[in-house]
Amino acid sequence: MTRKSMRIALTVASVALLNLGFCSQEDPQSSPLTEDCTFSYSQPTTSVHWTAFKYTEKAAVEGSFNQFQIQGTAPAKNQLDVFKNATFSIDVNSVDSGNDGRDAKIKEHFFGNLEGSKLEGGIKSIEGDSGVMTLTMNGKSQEIPVELSVDGRKVMLKGSLDVSNFEGSEALKALNEVCKALHTGPDKVSKLWPDVNVRLETSLDADCN
Repeated sequence: MTRKSMRIALTVASVALLNLGFCSQEDPQSSPLTEDCTFSYSQPTTSVHWTAFKYTEKAAVEGSFNQFQIQGTAPAKNQLDVFKNATFSIDVNSVDSGNDGRDAKIKEHFFGNLEGSKLEGGIKSIEGDSGVMTLTMNGKSQEIPVELSVDGRKVMLKGSLDVSNFEGSEALKALNEVCKALHTGPDKVSKLWPDVNVRLETSLDADCN
C-alpha cells in the first residue's frame, strides 16, 4: 500500500468510527422508554396555548404565545415531578391567534390596558392528575385549578381562568368594543366572554437504562 493510499484508508476509517459514535448517541426524544427512565424538561418541544370565546353561544377562538420561559424544573423519575417547582413567564406581546390584525388589537386594547407585559406564575401543588398553579396578571394573583395528563414523554396541563378575577373587565370591554362587529353573533349580540382556557403541551427528554 502506498503512503497516499494509507492516508485515504485511515481517513475513511476515522470517518466511519466518528459516524458510528454519533449513531450510538440516542435521541432523548425518540429513544425507547423503559421502567427506569429519568425525565427532564425540553423547551424546544413545549408550547403554550389559549382559547377565548366570542358570541352568546361561546364560539372558540384559539391561539398561542410564542415567547415564554419555564424555569425551576428538575430531572425526575416521574414525568409530573419534573414540574413540581416550575415557574413560568410569558411575553404577552408574543400572542399569536393566526391573524395579524387581531393580534394587534389584542396587544393594544386588551394587554395594553393591563399592568405589565408578562404573565407570571408557577406550580403550587400536584396531586395525582390534578394540581394548582398561581397566575399573576394585571398585578393580581390567583390560584387556578389545573388538570394534568401523561402519555409517555408527553405531558399536558390544562386550566381555565376568569379575566374579571384579575380586574381585567375594562380591558376585555375595550377589546370587545374595537372588535364589536366581529364579536356579534346570529342573535345580533356582541359578546366576548371573560373565560379563557389555557393549555401547556410538552414532550420531555428521557434518559433510560
